[in-house]
Amino acid sequence: MAADLVRLRDIPERFFDWCLNRAEDFKETGFFYNAYNVNGTIHGTLIPPDGPRVPRHLRASCIDLVHSGTQFQPDQGGSLLIAIAHHIKHFDTDVSKFEKLIEKTADGICRSWKDNAFVLPCYDLWEERCVLPGHEGFHTYSLAMCIAGLRAAIEMLGKKRKWLKTQKEMSDAFAEVYSAGRKSIPRTYRKGAIAKNRKIKADDLKPDTSLLGLVYPSGILDPQDEKMKRTVLEIIKMNTMDSGGLLRYPADRYCGGVRKGWVTLTGAGTWPLLSFWMSIYYSLCGDNKNANKFFEQPLKRIDKYIPEQIFEDKSRSSITPLLWSHAMFVIAAKFLGHI
Repeated sequence: MAADLVRLRDIPERFFDWCLNRAEDFKETGFFYNAYNVNGTIHGTLIPPDGPRVPRHLRASCIDLVHSGTQFQPDQGGSLLIAIAHHIKHFDTDVSKFEKLIEKTADGICRSWKDNAFVLPCYDLWEERCVLPGHEGFHTYSLAMCIAGLRAAIEMLGKKRKWLKTQKEMSDAFAEVYSAGRKSIPRTYRKGAIAKNRKIKADDLKPDTSLLGLVYPSGILDPQDEKMKRTVLEIIKMNTMDSGGLLRYPADRYCGGVRKGWVTLTGAGTWPLLSFWMSIYYSLCGDNKNANKFFEQPLKRIDKYIPEQIFEDKSRSSITPLLWSHAMFVIAAKFLGHI
């Protein structure tokens, strides 16, 4: 979507072609996983699969660290459909050019959903937390992106029974999350016995900055929705560091490093892309003061390229440049009228 805004038409279209023709197993399943090699083969996870090597203090609460192989992330299919719809509208492109990709992706979302849950272990967009099929739940952001993706597919190619059915079921599930008796929106929603585990429940209720995605790009909620506004205020309160930057969620420990095959968890920095995401949210609210504040905050602390994270103590470096950070910068700048 960011490439569309700066008129780089070829980049998204080459990516769409890669998704259809190179992403391993996509044509057979319609599913996307967390990472791929450039040639399209599934890359898998940096977390080693053998359970005995998982640190003892993580075993009880982080079953996702033990799960081996690839990680299924349903939000990626929704994101792709939203991006295709944006590209078609932005360049007034004939939808038939991407019809097969749209159908495969939408069908994949439908195949991944049954009885109000995803049929595979479902990872969040941070590639960290897992909801198993037996947990009777889902990550709120993931669900919202799938709903928005199916709505985009229906708008592009017309009504198809299974798309309508799955979109309706997912929307009903989202309504259940929304109407749950809390003032703000949980990042993960579960039912049954697992939802009563105090440690898991507390983790599910952490204010996660990814919930901004319920407004943009999914459009599931209006930016002025009262529960959404309370959620955003809680995100800002709990995730803002002294520098003014935002963490992904309270007590975030991921720093982007890898040592001896393990992802290191030595304490997170702030994520510039989250400040840009918050800026987009406030632009949609019509609050230019806060939109500019969050947009400018990370720019004061970066050089030529935008990293994944900025650390408070300035003693550590981060992955630089991060494409996601640059994409969110472009989108936020567009909303503010800078480009």
